[in-house]
Amino acid sequence: MTFRFLNHKNLPISIKKIVLAALAVSLFFILKAYTNHLINQFNYPFSWILISLKISITYLLWVVLIPLVYSLVNILQDTSTTILYKILMFTTGCIVLAVFHQILSSRIDDFINYLNNGYMKSFFGRNSITVLVVGSFSSFIELLVIIASFLALDYQKKYIRNQKELIAAQLNALRMQLQPHFLFNTLHSIAAMIDIDTKNAQKMLSKLGGLLRNVLEYDAEQMVTVADELNFIKNYLDLEQVRYQDRVTIDYDIPDDVLDIKIPNMIFQPLVENAVKYGIIPTIDDGEIIITIKQERCKTLQENALVLQITNTYNSKSTIEKPIGTGVGLVNIRKRLQQFYQNRFVFTSYFQTKELYVARITVPIIT
Repeated sequence: MTFRFLNHKNLPISIKKIVLAALAVSLFFILKAYTNHLINQFNYPFSWILISLKISITYLLWVVLIPLVYSLVNILQDTSTTILYKILMFTTGCIVLAVFHQILSSRIDDFINYLNNGYMKSFFGRNSITVLVVGSFSSFIELLVIIASFLALDYQKKYIRNQKELIAAQLNALRMQLQPHFLFNTLHSIAAMIDIDTKNAQKMLSKLGGLLRNVLEYDAEQMVTVADELNFIKNYLDLEQVRYQDRVTIDYDIPDDVLDIKIPNMIFQPLVENAVKYGIIPTIDDGEIIITIKQERCKTLQENALVLQITNTYNSKSTIEKPIGTGVGLVNIRKRLQQFYQNRFVFTSYFQTKELYVARITVPIIT
């Protein structure tokens, strides 16, 4: 077993909060002592200063001894030793620390009484030994309460950390699901161009290289700025425009005040990809994609929110065979939004008219 010598900086809670807790407990027992004095109607005045000093010192001593207390917590949490050994070390440590606390507390109490009335008790007197034994038992109970509080805090921190790691792993898995899906669709577009227009196919391959560099550059980032996401989308649409240059117009409506807002990495790209796949590919000519990103008041979220919207034309009368979708992109978007924002988002997609399709994401503003 490895013993770690701790100081107050290594504790799971700040020393300031521990001191405040000790003072709060002290105040409770001071008021209890005063209530007891009133109920019993003692024939001497209640000494606020003397009682407050004695009780406060008793509990503030635990603050001084807290690093040793947390060492006992570490003994319980040590996985490198047997249970029997841990129980033995923990029990022995608790008894020694409780007795030590009571010795310090009782001697300080005797010294305060000496300053008050000029009488110093003998440490080995009969009453002193009785006080030591009874007081040590009380200190032992107090110690167990403190240890239980530390164990609860450690458990809570570990649970929160594990939850964050689980969410991060789930988000990474969802994002990694998008990347091969997007890459497959792009390579499919390039393959379709090779026999028709070799020069433009080469140009698309060059742009794809730039896109993949962007993917790798921001691969570890869960959140990116609107500017970064927009740069990726523009590169992707530039690539698609090489193929569909004669039948697609792309417009952007994005004010500067949204560019530094943070959004999940690649959250908008599947919607853009769907707009091309289902809106532009079946179109003979005059296809249009409008990308709008703005801030507006959201009634559902009851706050100012960020809106990411893509509108694309849809030719319902086209005789061109329409692509069959797998639904991976939209399902992925909804799952990732749920992970990032819980229920604090709005995701809708609908036909505004028979020939105009709108997909819209509304999320809280994060800067």
